[in-house]
Amino acid sequence: MGINLSSAVLGYIYWYGDAILASPPYFWPFVPDSPLSATLFAFALLAYYRGRPMPLLGLLAVTGCIKYGLWTDWVWFTNSLSGGTYDLEAVVLSLNHFGMVLEGLTLLPLLSFGLREVALVAAWYGANDLVDYAVGRRPRLPNPEDLQLIAGFSVATTGVLSLMWLALRRPRRSAPGRAASP
Repeated sequence: MGINLSSAVLGYIYWYGDAILASPPYFWPFVPDSPLSATLFAFALLAYYRGRPMPLLGLLAVTGCIKYGLWTDWVWFTNSLSGGTYDLEAVVLSLNHFGMVLEGLTLLPLLSFGLREVALVAAWYGANDLVDYAVGRRPRLPNPEDLQLIAGFSVATTGVLSLMWLALRRPRRSAPGRAASP
């Protein structure tokens, strides 16, 4: 949790600070993709540790960590294919974001979630893609000339993860007299 929160603070300030400040406040929840995912993961882990897992929070965190972990590595990969540099910053960010994918995959088997959580998570990340690519409130890119390729990857990742969660949903067992979510 400490690593996630400290990394998130650095991400909010260093990588996303200018983009957050340049955006109207109603876009702020959509701007800091990776730091927000790391923050959500820390809170989801805390909830699980305290014995009070929150299915929606957990699935938001897992999806964000996997989506933006893969997205960042895709951005640096496309940047190097376009002749961009793969410097120390790119290496550190790639490794850090690959770690986000791994931690998302680590928490996933511990989650129980139903159709409601899957639908809300798909809607959230779909809206995030719209804000990033239709409205233009996305992070700076080392290779803006590859924006179409990056946007396509992002939207496809949202779709594929949403379909995977639909197939993998495991509703919580309900207490007697309560129906489980579908």
